[in-house]
Amino acid sequence: MRLEKKHEEELAKRKGLTGKTIVQVIWLLITGTLAYFFTNYLFSEGIISANTFYNQLYIPRSVPELGVKLIIVFGMVIVMQIVFSIGYIIASPEGRRRTGEATMYSRNKDPFDDHRG
Repeated sequence: MRLEKKHEEELAKRKGLTGKTIVQVIWLLITGTLAYFFTNYLFSEGIISANTFYNQLYIPRSVPELGVKLIIVFGMVIVMQIVFSIGYIIASPEGRRRTGEATMYSRNKDPFDDHRG
């Protein structure tokens, strides 16, 4: 009986994860696409060139220019994800909740509590 209650509680916790995962994948696709177009813009305008990375960061010339662009895109996506996480922490009540505060109420239901005194 207790194992069934624990299993049901774990399933209830995971129920909302599908929506969050879909939103995160869509956000990754959006940020990756924006970073790719922004990187192509920087290269086409001459603001950044592959020679800069080859000479200053000692990247071997055997790495193609597309590889350098993908490294830049990956870095931009990481920075955008960090900004998104900080925004979540600031804007979401779940993100603003301080950890370690003792309260009388638990956010998680105890699966073994059968309400008998």
